[in-house]
Amino acid sequence: MKIQYREFTRPSACGEGEVFSRSWQPDAAPRAIIQIAHGMQEHAGRYDRFARRLAENGWAVYANDHIGHGKSAMGHMGTFSLMPGGFEFLLADMHTLFAYARDEHPDLPCALLGHSMGSIASGIFPARYDDAEILILMGTPAPNALAGFGAVLAGAAARLKGPTAQSPLITRLADANTGAGSSRDPMERNAWLSRDENEVRRAIADPLFGNPFSASAYRELFRALREFGSRKWAGSVKNMPILITAGAADPCGRCGVGPKHYAEALRSSGHTDVTLKLYDGARHELLNELNHTEVEDMLIAFLAQKLESLSAGRNENGHAQ
Repeated sequence: MKIQYREFTRPSACGEGEVFSRSWQPDAAPRAIIQIAHGMQEHAGRYDRFARRLAENGWAVYANDHIGHGKSAMGHMGTFSLMPGGFEFLLADMHTLFAYARDEHPDLPCALLGHSMGSIASGIFPARYDDAEILILMGTPAPNALAGFGAVLAGAAARLKGPTAQSPLITRLADANTGAGSSRDPMERNAWLSRDENEVRRAIADPLFGNPFSASAYRELFRALREFGSRKWAGSVKNMPILITAGAADPCGRCGVGPKHYAEALRSSGHTDVTLKLYDGARHELLNELNHTEVEDMLIAFLAQKLESLSAGRNENGHAQ
């Protein structure tokens, strides 16, 4: 199947420039919309392989390069915004991308898939906006009791040095949480991402990958992680099909502890359709792992099953498919 790939820009909610976006469309009319929210220090172009598979299966796929990332750097790569509240701008840009997608494809159901930092954004997105009807969280960082302290520390560094300044101390603390380690060998530093050394090399060679975060960006990220890890989070998410998936050897999720925590929190809060899937031996980037085809097959099957259920429910209620 021929895939229609397109790049476009829109004004970002931060008011500091344009957010760069991508779409992958099937030749035939799509049956649903899915937005992909990428992770920290990367960009949406790294999801091209999976996005094309989704489009081949009838999904209209959309993705932003989040502000301060990729081609949405706006002159301050690694910083969400020059103003406080940058993560809220990121969420608002996700909301307007859904609006853009719905303008192109009215009345279609919408799914949201977030990886790593993108899973934090996707996890708290439903507390702000009612766009997504299916939610997938991948490579989700484990709750961190020190996130609040980290936000205060990073905020103090940002006030002292400015919004784009980096803090070696904050960076070391963040790296310790992901398992990046202190090695100067880039292959060793990034080995936590995937067992596939070719994918790790590809990431290292990508000039839009791995750009360091400023202290203000860490402040925003720690604040979001604190909200995501709070006792109130699960109750803020509407009852919808949710998949949480990760590598069982992903240090960012504490080797399954984080994903299990979020799944249990959702179930305990009354959510009735929560699926947890961990892959033995897999590390952080499931879509770039040795078994990425198996992961893609699982995700496509999950989305197809939940989309069928949604369509059946819409028909019963007299709504358009």
